[in-house]
Amino acid sequence: MESFYDSLTRWQPFFAAVAGATATLVGLLFVSLSINREKITAAENRHLLRLAQRSFGDYLFAMFIALLFLVPNHETYGLAGPLFILAAVRGWFLIRALARAIKEQASTWGGWREQIFSVLSWLGLIVAGVEIYRGQILATFILVPVISLLLVNASMNAWALLIMEKNTDVKPPDGD
Repeated sequence: MESFYDSLTRWQPFFAAVAGATATLVGLLFVSLSINREKITAAENRHLLRLAQRSFGDYLFAMFIALLFLVPNHETYGLAGPLFILAAVRGWFLIRALARAIKEQASTWGGWREQIFSVLSWLGLIVAGVEIYRGQILATFILVPVISLLLVNASMNAWALLIMEKNTDVKPPDGD
């Protein structure tokens, strides 16, 4: 029977591709935001800054997940521990976002979409961490939709950000 580590090495090309693509997207977003820094950080455009923060956060979480799987010689606990730490950090950011959405009474579909994607990716990260800790290599498949949700959400926010920066009077699609 194949060991957990041997099975995990078969996933490394996937995680290397995810890490590379995500790092590229983070870089492109960084350059895009740097060009319009004054507009995005202006007090009247706080919604643009929140979109940028969420995009960066989702891209970085996807990249960190991928990078964890590229470290050689993982035991189940050595991989599950960092996944739980990422889940705790993600949960903290999620609680803050949910509190802000409730406070601002974000009732548009975009606001709910943002929260649904975030909650699903967080739950998937927790489930994957638990199952990997138990030695279930099949739990790695759970991370495929988690990473997909993070990348789709970040890309949708980045796209909305790029469209809205032309006309900052437009209300963002997520109700911010």
